[in-house]
Amino acid sequence: MCGFAGIYKYTVLTEEDIKSVTDMSYAIRHRGPDDDGMFTADKVAFGFRRLSIIDLAGGAQPYTEKQGRYTVVYNGEIYNYLELKDELIKSGEVFDGNSEVEVILRLYSLYGAEFINKLRGMFAFLIYDNEEKTLMAGRDPFGIKPLYYRAYEEGVTFSSELKAYLYEKGYKGFTVDKTMAQHYLTFQYVTEPDTISGDIKILPKGSYMLIKDGKTEINTYYRPVFKPNMNVGYKAKQVKLRDAVENSVAHHMLSDVPLGSFLSSGIDSAVITAVAAKLQPGIKAFTVGFDVGAYNEIADASEISSHLDIDHVKLQCTLKDFTDNFRKTIYHLDGPVADPSVIAIYLISREAAKHVKVILSGEGSDELFAGYRIYDTSRSSASIRKLPRFVKSALYGMSKLLPEGFKGKNLIYRGCVPLEERFVGNSFVFKEKEKKKLYLPYDKNVHYTQRTAHIYKEADALGYSELLKMQHCDLNTWLPSDILVKGDRLSMANSLEARVPFLDKEVFAAAAELCDGEKLRNGTTKFILRDTFRDLLNEETVVRPKLGYPVPVRVWLKDELYNWAADIIKENPAEEYVNAEEALKLLEKHRKGQGDWYHHIWAILCFNTWYKQFVER
Repeated sequence: MCGFAGIYKYTVLTEEDIKSVTDMSYAIRHRGPDDDGMFTADKVAFGFRRLSIIDLAGGAQPYTEKQGRYTVVYNGEIYNYLELKDELIKSGEVFDGNSEVEVILRLYSLYGAEFINKLRGMFAFLIYDNEEKTLMAGRDPFGIKPLYYRAYEEGVTFSSELKAYLYEKGYKGFTVDKTMAQHYLTFQYVTEPDTISGDIKILPKGSYMLIKDGKTEINTYYRPVFKPNMNVGYKAKQVKLRDAVENSVAHHMLSDVPLGSFLSSGIDSAVITAVAAKLQPGIKAFTVGFDVGAYNEIADASEISSHLDIDHVKLQCTLKDFTDNFRKTIYHLDGPVADPSVIAIYLISREAAKHVKVILSGEGSDELFAGYRIYDTSRSSASIRKLPRFVKSALYGMSKLLPEGFKGKNLIYRGCVPLEERFVGNSFVFKEKEKKKLYLPYDKNVHYTQRTAHIYKEADALGYSELLKMQHCDLNTWLPSDILVKGDRLSMANSLEARVPFLDKEVFAAAAELCDGEKLRNGTTKFILRDTFRDLLNEETVVRPKLGYPVPVRVWLKDELYNWAADIIKENPAEEYVNAEEALKLLEKHRKGQGDWYHHIWAILCFNTWYKQFVER
């Protein structure tokens, strides 16, 4: 696990370009504190920061193969690199060391850009051909590892993190793209491939970029497509799923340094930890909790660790821990991500880094196996969706007269309003009428559905059910732009490598065959996953609903955090974007119990704090 920065110039590289890459690389040194390196040629410069995980003595980067033609910088892990290496050796290839980078370049020299299809893992890389003067940039199938780029008239700059651009010499500085900021208030993040600044992009997941003769093109090599198979029985699907998950965990445990596992109270991390504990008895598990009743998973996680008989490290956090690390967490996230769990993840990553260098985590399971509770609305609202259009129209009109919180009102809404108009991913913060009051540059021609229209068009073409459409939307919004961002940035902020075994091509292949009723059954989410690994876990864990790093922001904003939040809003560095008076009204309404506005307030606090650190700076 590492970080890198790079530049490709259409003209000739200058000393300023090299200095720029050096400074950008230094800005993300937390991603790789063990070693650093530089490579320069006539058109490119690569800067690299290494966190040594595999082949500790070798594996230095940037890496140039013996003949001197190809040079690579690479961030991530290729879990099948030993199998790929064996295949190459059998075909007559000879290797000098035991590093992944040598395998990557050998594959590239033989197969060109198509080699990327052979990789199983999480990765982002740059490969330069010193003869053809071409560059290839690639990113893993699910977007686990980041790769930012900025294209401009003279070339393209790359980095593993957005903050590196604070130190790019030719960059005039961060601004706010007004359209992206307006969408942020709905989603709680900016959906890839865009960023909040607009002029810096993210290479889409499952894609690679080719630069040649001053031209840049991006190609998609992997698309996760659900293909429910009714011709295969439930038991057979269980066998395939179990084999895939166990095989993936085994591959993800490849490491020459200490390895542990995040453990919450839920089924996802419990399955990963249980399988890992079978393969490596004595593995350490790490849990974070806050000292507010329902927001503490430590007791439930302790039951799991006791059942598995593993070493359990428990981190009990306070309000002070939260406020002391708020600004640091927002900085490391790169763009504003208004997910209340981020500080919990930062804190537990910091604690885990004191004990291990690699951590396993359960991200991706919810999107693959239908784990979010909102997914169950696809079943509960089905009968209403089947009603004639005029009946639904009348029913929806009547429901608007019902007070908020009235039982059944939300069910009618979900049954009468098309999915693409009400579901944009697992989070939906500000409604349009709310944004009009708060967001000063509000543009009535910008609507949140514009960000997901192509996703639903693709889902319709694939003939997806309501549930599959929701999973497909989350795979393309929530997962890469929220879940994986906070997982990567906040672990790497502490020089900790986070691995996600559920986000593996083989595991997805098993999940893709599942029918709706095998994922949602008897009011239970992720039914087949729970059922398949029931023998490894205590029954309470198997049936326990998802919590997901709960943080008591909702509670604290009514009292302990009220003045703290008010001060951030009043300072209002982003005054041309945020109506501070309206934001303070929301805070006061939340304090008085006039609705639950904590998520809206949190989105404002995160945006203001990000703005001060990246734009005002």
